[in-house]
Amino acid sequence: MANRAVPQRPNGQTPGKICQFKLVLLGESSVGKSSLVLRFVKGQFHEYQESTIGAAFLTQTIHLNDVAVKFEIWDTAGQERYHSLAPMYYRGAQAAIVVYDITNQDTFERAKNWVKELQRQATGIVIALAGNKIDLNSMRSVQTDESQTYAYENGLLFMETSAKTSANVTEIFKAIAEKLPKNETASTAGQGRRLVESEGTNKSLSSCCK
Repeated sequence: MANRAVPQRPNGQTPGKICQFKLVLLGESSVGKSSLVLRFVKGQFHEYQESTIGAAFLTQTIHLNDVAVKFEIWDTAGQERYHSLAPMYYRGAQAAIVVYDITNQDTFERAKNWVKELQRQATGIVIALAGNKIDLNSMRSVQTDESQTYAYENGLLFMETSAKTSANVTEIFKAIAEKLPKNETASTAGQGRRLVESEGTNKSLSSCCK
C-alpha cells in the first residue's frame, strides 16, 4: 500500500508533527463566510459569490514551527432555513469562526447568538469573531471598539477581515491554530482531532474518532 503523503513546509522540510482539526464557519447569509474560506484556501475572491446550500467542505494546512496544522473547514449556509442543520457541522469541531458584516449591525447581533449557541453546545471550542468587509470601512455600522469589548468579555479571538483584499484572512486562521492544543493528550480529548508524529518516513497515527 502506498505511503500516506505528509505535508511539507515551503522550504521542503517535513514537519515533525501533523495536527488535524475540524473548524466551522457560522454567520448570517452574505456576511462573506464562503469568500473568507475561498481566499484562505485558494487565494481567490469572487465579487459575486453564490450562497452556500447546506454546507461546503474544504481543507487547508498551515505551518507553525515544526507543526503542520490541517484544518477541515465546514462553511455553513447562513439562510435561516438552514439554521437547524448547524449543529451537525459544529458538533465535534475544535474551532469556529463566527462572521459578521461590519456594515450591517444586525449581522453582529446575530453573530452574538451564534456565539451563545456554541458556548452552550460545544464545550471547549476555540471561537474567533471575524468582522468582515473592512474594505467597506466608509460604510461601517459596527464599531471596532464595540466588537473588541464583546470579544474580550466572552473570551473570543477577534479580528476584522476582508476577503476582497485578503486583510487578516490568513492571520485569523493562524491565530486559531496557535490557540489549539497540539500535544497528543489534547489530540484525543474531542472528536475530529488527530495527531501524526513524523520522522523521515516513519509515521504513527493517533486518532480519537472516525
